[in-house]
Amino acid sequence: MTTVTSAPALDPDSGLIPLDRLPGVGKRHAENLARLGIGSVNELLLHYPVRWVDRRELRSLGSLTAADGTSSEPDENGKLRKSEVTALGSVVGCRVVGARGYRRRSFRDRLEVVIQDDSGHLALVFFGGGWRKDHFKTGVRILVSGTLGTYRNRLQMQNPDYEILNREEEEAIHTGSLFPVYPLTRGLGQRQLRVWVRRALEDFMPPDPLPASFQTRIRVVSLSEALSAYHFPRSPEHRESARRRLAFEELFFDQLLVYAARLRREHGMVSFPIRADGRLYRRVLASLPFSLTPDQERATKEILADMSTARPANRLLQGDVGSGKTVVAFLIAAAAADAGLQTAFMVPTEILAEQHQRSLTRLGGEFGLSPRLLVGSQSRPARRETLRVLADGTAPLVVGTHALFQDEVRFGKLGLVVVDEQHRFGVMQRLALMQKGKAAHLLAMTATPIPRSLAMVRYADLDLSVLMQRPSGRGKIITRVTGEENREKVYSFLAKRLGEGRQAYVIYPLVQESEKTDLKAATTMAQRLSRHPEFRGYETALLHGQMKSEEKEAIMRRFVEGEIHILVATTVVEVGIDVPNASFLIIEHPERYGLSQLHQLRGRIGRGPHTSYCVLVRDDSMDSQIGERLKVFSRTDDGFELARMDLLMRGQGDLIGTRQSGRPECRLADPVRDLELIKLARKEARKVLDAGTLLTRKSPEWKILREKLKFYMSSSFVTDAG
Repeated sequence: MTTVTSAPALDPDSGLIPLDRLPGVGKRHAENLARLGIGSVNELLLHYPVRWVDRRELRSLGSLTAADGTSSEPDENGKLRKSEVTALGSVVGCRVVGARGYRRRSFRDRLEVVIQDDSGHLALVFFGGGWRKDHFKTGVRILVSGTLGTYRNRLQMQNPDYEILNREEEEAIHTGSLFPVYPLTRGLGQRQLRVWVRRALEDFMPPDPLPASFQTRIRVVSLSEALSAYHFPRSPEHRESARRRLAFEELFFDQLLVYAARLRREHGMVSFPIRADGRLYRRVLASLPFSLTPDQERATKEILADMSTARPANRLLQGDVGSGKTVVAFLIAAAAADAGLQTAFMVPTEILAEQHQRSLTRLGGEFGLSPRLLVGSQSRPARRETLRVLADGTAPLVVGTHALFQDEVRFGKLGLVVVDEQHRFGVMQRLALMQKGKAAHLLAMTATPIPRSLAMVRYADLDLSVLMQRPSGRGKIITRVTGEENREKVYSFLAKRLGEGRQAYVIYPLVQESEKTDLKAATTMAQRLSRHPEFRGYETALLHGQMKSEEKEAIMRRFVEGEIHILVATTVVEVGIDVPNASFLIIEHPERYGLSQLHQLRGRIGRGPHTSYCVLVRDDSMDSQIGERLKVFSRTDDGFELARMDLLMRGQGDLIGTRQSGRPECRLADPVRDLELIKLARKEARKVLDAGTLLTRKSPEWKILREKLKFYMSSSFVTDAG
């Protein structure tokens, strides 16, 4: 294994080419480009198009009809896609029209332009476009691309992309190509950007950071070919080949960066091996009152294989709600106890810590694996005793909250750290606990389903195991979407379930009434439910994030013990709460949540053998797109599929979380469709680092990437790369 050592940092920006090297880019245009985040020629080349207009087929103006504005293919929401057309004509008229009833301001105006060719004419309308008037002088040749529509039975194209052509450019149009459309800002036009990008591609192509032999082996094109083809592709296939290379480079560098940070952090660490051949592990496994799912068996083997070496393991166990992550973690803890090692099990809340202590005691108490508890609210004598047995090594397992990583907590021989709901803890908190042992192994767990491709990027420093199957013995969850008109029927149905001895959650988005929203507040509705005739004789309580922690803990204990029948809550119950008897969930205003969060809330039920019911009481005024999202949610309880759909519907956003982590931005990598590319980038990054072919001066072909990597390795990113 290669050790990543510190080296003098070379700022990768030190080789950037200033914008004033491009003809026509003066101070004013440089300021405009800066608003787009472009401060150099290199960054201009990374200012990728948002779409391309297919100008390989020019339409005559006389052949255009309203039907040309709609495609026969539906979009993700089932609506027919808008279809773009491209045409060429000469300006024959232009006027600015002020909007009626408003003062004449430029953004209230509209610009109407008429273009003509030998076959007919077409109206172009630019809303708020009066400032463009001087562009459209009579006789000027214009290339336009956009969607067609009608207004008062007149065919028109609204806010089209356009380009004013000279004779040479018009001749070039007929050779056929896909024209890029870039994000713009005031003072810049598409034509200007295209000219500058073409010049940059011709005269200022940056050096390729990937060796030619490496490109051949992984079957990607060169950087020069990729940038040229992505900005000005000959065809969609040509563009996709370019995107694949550029996306791979983004992913490859990110995987290199995170894995190199991990290697440097682990340099010199020697862990105690944990294996699956000890007496306690075998006895706990044999005594389980259920059979492990195939996913649980596979994940347990993967984790123990990681931990069987002297290298500290860093693994993420990602499991859908109710998939049995805790059992897997306990088996690993039993194997650690066989090796004479202690396990620290850190959870975000005291209620969850107590819950884990009870469940783990049931699983391992007879074998001496009853976990100790360490939380902030316990008595001083109990705390002193827990600290004593942890320090002398006689306690093999402790479950606790943030109290675990406080300075006074010491371990005799900490070998394994399990972090449940790991996203609730900061990187430094996690590291603070791990450093209480000698290169302790880490098992982080999350119940938040993330598409595997996205998880491999977001958690690049962790090896990944996934649980997707639900253990046997769990009741079915039935999900329904309904409206306000059926509220009383829902309450009657809930009353019947309460009569059978079940419990229920009712989730609201807010705590107090607000003048700015029509949402029902949890405080008000908790009072109404407690007085509702259907629920006479049943205890109703309220739980929300603004309560004091002691008050929240007391309410949750009463709910767990069955004293409270209906728990009205905000999303503070989203993760971690395990009450098998709770089998009914009402979510008010579900349109306020994403699919993944709805799934986390639904995960509070279905944990016992009873059939469970999840009812979404929607707002009747919500739009059709949100309605479609709720239908998707009601049709499946597969958290990974819902996460994928949520990503498709909401967009990928900040793929890696670069704003928080300091990692370089991914612009083209797609977390939904790039799974195979992510796997390749991950495999190749680890291969070159482990083989030592990247970070040594004996490999000059890697110099560019090596210097960039060393710069980021010396930055604050390393502190955050946990």
